[in-house]
Formats: sequence, structure tokens, C-alpha cells
Amino acid sequence: MRIHIRRGGLGFNSRSRYKGESFDSLFLFMFYVYILYADLHFKHYVGYTSDLDMRMKSHNELGSGWTKKYRPWRMIYSKDFETKTDAMQYEKWLKTGVGRDFIRKLPH
Repeated sequence: MRIHIRRGGLGFNSRSRYKGESFDSLFLFMFYVYILYADLHFKHYVGYTSDLDMRMKSHNELGSGWTKKYRPWRMIYSKDFETKTDAMQYEKWLKTGVGRDFIRKLPH
């Protein structure tokens, strides 16, 4: 099993502070960590986003990156978080050996 490790993010630092609050808490949206699976190629993809619907559309229709080669994708798992930092930490954990073991055990 191979898991693609996506680098980069949304381009802002969630640890910056404004009046004692994290940047994430200034907005009222959730962050989601998701796992996609490409049945035809036996590939997994792990990522995070604040808009699951748009991100799925990007992976399956709009994008031109790594995931374009392995379409179609279907979501096999997602988990929501209140902060970008928490979502990023969980995404990072999923890309460790223990996280990959967790992914292998998910129903596909």
C-alpha cells in the first residue's frame, strides 16, 4: 500500500495569535482530515481541508496534480476538527507507520 504525502497547505500560519486566540478560532468553520481510495490503482491519499465537497470535486474533476493520475477517488474516512492545527497533526499521524496501519484496517 502506498500513501501519497501532500506537502504545503492553505498558506497561512494557524499558530499566529490575535488577542490571545489562534487564527483558526476567528472563523466559524471546521477542518476535515480525509482518506481517499482509488479502486482502480489501489492507492490511498490523505489530506485536510475546510470544504470537503469542493476538495472531492478538485480531486475527481478539477485538479491537475498527483491525484489526477489515479481518478476516480472515493472517500473511505473523514474526521472533523475545530482547528487547522489539530487537523494537520492528525493528518501527519495518519502518514506515520501506526497511521498507515490504521488506514489498512479501514473498510474499503
